[in-house]
Amino acid sequence: MVLVAFVVAHIPRDILEGMFVVAVGGMLVSVVRKVASGEIKASSCPQCDRPTSRAYPRCRHCGAQLADSGWSRNRSAL
Repeated sequence: MVLVAFVVAHIPRDILEGMFVVAVGGMLVSVVRKVASGEIKASSCPQCDRPTSRAYPRCRHCGAQLADSGWSRNRSAL
């Protein structure tokens, strides 16, 4: 009887855990499909052609100004 109560008590937790696995797995499959189809591409520096973040105004590798960075746009809103 104690074993049944123990198993039943964990069913909601197990269902929730399964839902998290399905949700994360679905997001992962979606990202892999978008990357494979070319819908998502990494931002790269126009001078050194290395991947760089769009969050900063300059490339961290060569220091070139990034035209497409949202830094100046976000900065003016402050």
